[in-house]
Amino acid sequence: MLEYKTQIIKLQNGTDLIANVALNSAEEYVLEEPMEFNIDFRGRGESGLVMRHWLPVQLLKKNSISIKTKDVLSVMEPEDEFCEYYLNTVYKIKELLKAKSLVDEMDDDEIQEMLDEFEDLRNDGDTIH
Repeated sequence: MLEYKTQIIKLQNGTDLIANVALNSAEEYVLEEPMEFNIDFRGRGESGLVMRHWLPVQLLKKNSISIKTKDVLSVMEPEDEFCEYYLNTVYKIKELLKAKSLVDEMDDDEIQEMLDEFEDLRNDGDTIH
């Protein structure tokens, strides 16, 4: 059984990834939930983190890929905060994809019923803003 650890991978082509990584053999890594990231420098000392799926997850049964070790420039351990951000992002995306799948299976009457229930919740006088 493979042992996965959240790592930053820099590929030979310059792509930066964060993923749950396991060494499958001396010649191959397995990356689960790989996300490409970069720092967007906006000027005046401001910057932001941009993270997106590296694989077309909507088309895959499993968000996993094997890559040759020769294609990897370096493997690094992320800061705890970045690791937590990544894991939280992966979790939220999985939850959204599950919800989308459930809604896709609903008929129009079921969707309208759900919207009506949300409207009732919104109109409930107990909401505090």
